[in-house]
Amino acid sequence: MMISPKQRMLATFRGERLSCVPLGVRIDLWYNYNLAHDTLPEKYIGCSELEILKDLGVGFQYRFGRLLKEEYSGVEVIEKVEGSTTTTKFVTPVGTIQRKVVLNPYEGALVGYETETLFKTREDYPAIKYLIENTVPSTNPDQYAKAREEIGEDGVMMAGERYCPAQHVMRVIMGYERFFYELNDHPEKVEELIELVAILRRKQYKLIVDTTDLELIRVCGNWSDDIQTPVFKKYFIPWFQEITDFVHAHGRFSYCHLDGESKRLIPFLLDTNIDVFEAWSPYPMTQVSTAELKKALGDKATIWGGIPSTLFEPMYSDEEFDNYVINMLKEIAPGDHFVAGMGDNLPFDGTMERVSRIAELIEKYGSLPIMV
Repeated sequence: MMISPKQRMLATFRGERLSCVPLGVRIDLWYNYNLAHDTLPEKYIGCSELEILKDLGVGFQYRFGRLLKEEYSGVEVIEKVEGSTTTTKFVTPVGTIQRKVVLNPYEGALVGYETETLFKTREDYPAIKYLIENTVPSTNPDQYAKAREEIGEDGVMMAGERYCPAQHVMRVIMGYERFFYELNDHPEKVEELIELVAILRRKQYKLIVDTTDLELIRVCGNWSDDIQTPVFKKYFIPWFQEITDFVHAHGRFSYCHLDGESKRLIPFLLDTNIDVFEAWSPYPMTQVSTAELKKALGDKATIWGGIPSTLFEPMYSDEEFDNYVINMLKEIAPGDHFVAGMGDNLPFDGTMERVSRIAELIEKYGSLPIMV
């Protein structure tokens, strides 16, 4: 009996052994860039990302970034868009705060970059606190249901909050450099913001499990060990343990977007209890090989990724691409708890031929158990 790509990946998360390594590709950066530049291959002109993924005939991941939304109670929101920059001013009873976010879809980007963060001085704490406390989360069940139906059994939908509470304060509210200064100077105020975001996150994850049947739920990502390592044990791990226990209690899996430098974080990964480390980007994109990560995680968590995005670019030959994938399959032997894919996206100048080539190489060299 044939098993669908989606069920193959879910079985791998559960630790079940399949006949061969499953494949879950990601192409949204490639698609958004080429769509914006009118450079999609002739075959795919007029096609949606999902239509292209289904045409490839391989398993895939689909990121549903519209699942969660936020409104504000007792806050006046003033938004101004100039080109690729959105300026948002939040007027609260205890002060006004402002942020600027640059998002340029013409580059294929999905996530904006905060060129001006909400926090600038100590005087901003009351307004930021008020904003978080008066954020009202909700979901988009109709849009979710539509996307779920379109994806069917061909791929795995992925959604959830991009950042855990501590990462949100670091990345979105303060910016990394200012975060560490504030943590040193006013730790109690920083920790209060982290806890307020945690309270909001608990509401959001409850909404996810109550209003969707999403199997794989994001809990964080986009780490770099030079930034997160000093605070990971105190501020990250306890949250991951809590939220993973919560999603497990509702029959779901947790995942993290592990696309950055992680050498110093690897010893802590199993302590998080996270089920899937997705977008795994090994050497030469980072300092760590897939063999090193696999040795550290064993059969306690699933790795998803393993093929550096750079390998899809024309500067690498077809032979180099094939050799890398074949060696990667050897590195993960016997091959359980692994989903092959990009680390972490198909680049804008990558080719669909190499995406299809992964499936061919897995068919030839990826039978389980892999023997080396």
